[in-house]
Amino acid sequence: MLEKLKEVLREFLKGNLPEVGPETILIDDLGLSSIELFDLVCIIEERFGVTVPDRLLPTFVTVGDVVEYLQAA
Repeated sequence: MLEKLKEVLREFLKGNLPEVGPETILIDDLGLSSIELFDLVCIIEERFGVTVPDRLLPTFVTVGDVVEYLQAA
């Protein structure tokens, strides 16, 4: 799941993807704004066929948080 998410991140960041692991912080390490994080979640929902409730957005701090959600969905 991590590799699939990294592919989405690479596309979202237009290929400008630093080294990414489960501990990578979405906002600090990848430089995403809160609006970009929302846009990324919309793409993740579409790509992975899941629905992420708005109330869970603040829990997506690291790449690992997103992977855990996707694995549980």
